[in-house]
Amino acid sequence: MESILVHGLRQRVERGVGWFERLTSAIKGSWPAPTASARTQAAERGLGISDKPYYFYALRTDRRFSFVVFLLSEGGDWPRDARGATPFDSGGMWFEKIATDPPLDQGGRQELFKTHDLPLVAWHSEFETYIGTRYRTVADYVRGGPPAGRHLHHPQHAIIIGEPNEPPAWTWEVRVPHQLAPHHLELRAVCLSEESRNLYLGWLWDHSPLPTSERREIDGWLQDYAIVPSPGLSEADSAADWLVQRLSDDG
Repeated sequence: MESILVHGLRQRVERGVGWFERLTSAIKGSWPAPTASARTQAAERGLGISDKPYYFYALRTDRRFSFVVFLLSEGGDWPRDARGATPFDSGGMWFEKIATDPPLDQGGRQELFKTHDLPLVAWHSEFETYIGTRYRTVADYVRGGPPAGRHLHHPQHAIIIGEPNEPPAWTWEVRVPHQLAPHHLELRAVCLSEESRNLYLGWLWDHSPLPTSERREIDGWLQDYAIVPSPGLSEADSAADWLVQRLSDDG
């Protein structure tokens, strides 16, 4: 199964935060160190995450990705000491947005993360086993459906499947250290509205500092790989459709 990683910008938070430059960098394969929000920094301190990672969902978009959705493939061999991936949203777990049975204190949440944080060299095989044993089809996972069973993960700190939890409780998160991203990630498509695409192209041709040759290359890339949602569909919905179709084409 191809591992497509998904990263989304959020309308309310990120429309005004250099998104033209972020899209340009992703298309060019450049991934500078991310500027983490105060909330993300707090979760990283609590969980001991220190390598300034980019955060992705594995084969899943999210309704909060309502602005621009990046769809990327992995390439190359990960360093053996590079972490990590968890079968849940780490920030949501840290801030107690994910319900567990029994409820966990701070130390318990740290232990849950430590127990399930996988090296990047190992996450994909574990993910395939998870999909194969917990879902009827991979499309059910892509669409955010709950896995089979009542609980997820170790019974001593089991994440509850279904209410009150939502899909981030059972969606795999992959963290890629920023220094590894340029060597291991390739942007395959980007989902954004026609309005956002036109705004970006206007900036690209009228205000970007790039030479004309690079502007042409980026314009051409968007012509081939930009996904513009059909009327009535959000960027997240269209990205999910793209994922399901790609998996179907791959058999």
